[in-house]
Amino acid sequence: MKKYFILIILSFLSLSLFSQKVEDGLRIQIGLPFAKYGKFDKNFKNGSETQYPSFLIQADKPWRDGFRLGAYVGFAGQKNESLFGEFVEVSHSYYRLGGVISYDLNDLLDAINISPEFGVDLYASLKTGFSLEHIKADKGITNKENNFLFDLGVLIGGRYNISENIDIFTELGYGNAGFVTFGFAFDM
Repeated sequence: MKKYFILIILSFLSLSLFSQKVEDGLRIQIGLPFAKYGKFDKNFKNGSETQYPSFLIQADKPWRDGFRLGAYVGFAGQKNESLFGEFVEVSHSYYRLGGVISYDLNDLLDAINISPEFGVDLYASLKTGFSLEHIKADKGITNKENNFLFDLGVLIGGRYNISENIDIFTELGYGNAGFVTFGFAFDM
């Protein structure tokens, strides 16, 4: 239990960064992860599997030169309905919370004479936090179980500005409950 308390404290410390005064404002990203992996994809062997719509909301602010710090919340889940086995219906839901640090890769690429074309901002992110896994199994009676799980992921992303304060983005990697995430970023 002590390690979960430490994870919760570390996750919420990133929220205190929003009180700092910096020249740029808050950025909010809302994305939909696809191609689930690991604990977010149970690969049920029999029956019909239904994926719940997943989402991730992230807020971050500039921290140091080239770095942004923030927090994220998200959801992922799936359900399996089966006539065989121990349960008729089993669902897994993941409620996620954590911190994120991102580094702007454009300055690094410019320094080695590689410049991204077409106005794309490239970045790398490290996400860490925890998930609350809620398992519900129904076979006449309902069995419920909750587990705390650790989240850790590394992502490479790109943003393209479509209006003054709105970007579209995509992220590839292990950290959003899916290998590929598409969405919108809003600069406040």
